[in-house]
Amino acid sequence: MERIDLTLAPPRRWSDELGGIRWLPRMIDKARAAIGGALGSYLYGQSPGDEMLLRVLGADYPTFTRIVREAPDDAAILAVLEARFPDGVARARRWSSRPVPLFLRSATWMLDFDDGYIDGPLAPARKPIQALYTLVAYAVRAVRKNAAKGAL
Repeated sequence: MERIDLTLAPPRRWSDELGGIRWLPRMIDKARAAIGGALGSYLYGQSPGDEMLLRVLGADYPTFTRIVREAPDDAAILAVLEARFPDGVARARRWSSRPVPLFLRSATWMLDFDDGYIDGPLAPARKPIQALYTLVAYAVRAVRKNAAKGAL
């Protein structure tokens, strides 16, 4: 398993795809970081985006975490998902081919901005926004059960 440290760099962008599945590379990065104890302020086990993809795949955090831990690379993770959840992978590909719903577009923009994938006139505000996101992440961790905790 490749080690990822999300205290040093962000996970892959939400819009990146693996095998035609949007969000999967980002979730893999967060799983690897969580397994290695280097998740930083990111959420794994409590992330609404991760939960949405897992629901579409028909998987859960413990299973996904185990797959990531045992797989040497992204291709192996995808192969296991295709073998174990063929209908879920097909659903995830259809889900990924659809445009992002309007009500989620501001959230995806904020993810991109917070992670540093987009710049512009608001770039000087990135540090305060990242600090706010860090506080929000800690609050979410405090109030939401971590569905991945037992698997880590």
